[in-house]
Amino acid sequence: MIVLSLFFALGYGTASVQSKMRQKDVEIAQTVQETEPALKQELQREEVEAFLMAYYTRKDLGENRKRYKPFMTEGLYTATVSEEGKPLQKTYQGYVVNRLYQDATIYIDRETKTVISQVQYSQLILEEKDQREGKTYTEQGTATLRLSYSETESGFLVNNMETIVLSDGTELAQGSRLDAVIGKISEEEKETR
Repeated sequence: MIVLSLFFALGYGTASVQSKMRQKDVEIAQTVQETEPALKQELQREEVEAFLMAYYTRKDLGENRKRYKPFMTEGLYTATVSEEGKPLQKTYQGYVVNRLYQDATIYIDRETKTVISQVQYSQLILEEKDQREGKTYTEQGTATLRLSYSETESGFLVNNMETIVLSDGTELAQGSRLDAVIGKISEEEKETR
């Protein structure tokens, strides 16, 4: 009986120690999970397209500011509003209306948070300022932009936007051929002197 009591006490003690050790392991695992930084979010096509739609869709110059402001940093928003206030932009106000985003080809570099986007849009050109009932023309347009994003607590915001020109390199190849022709003509001129 003493041996049985001894086995029972030893088994109970071992089980109790193991239970407490498992409980500490769970607490340590929970602490490690809480202190690990959250996974970084990645910039998504949907976010970029939502900005482009808000920026390109407008009835007239500046009308869409409330829609695109939430997608921009304060500095870019201020610069964009300032650009819209320049005389060249104001010249077209009331003549270029009903701009509508149609589609975009979007390339995202998630590491640098940079986007290259080729945007297709349409807009209505009025012959007389603010006369939508008069003679109008529909124009299809394309713009290529480089957007740089900043990651904030609330998500990604555009912090720089610039118009760029994409090239397939044929201009350079043609320029090289032109340089070769000019070089050949120069050599021939030297020989004839």
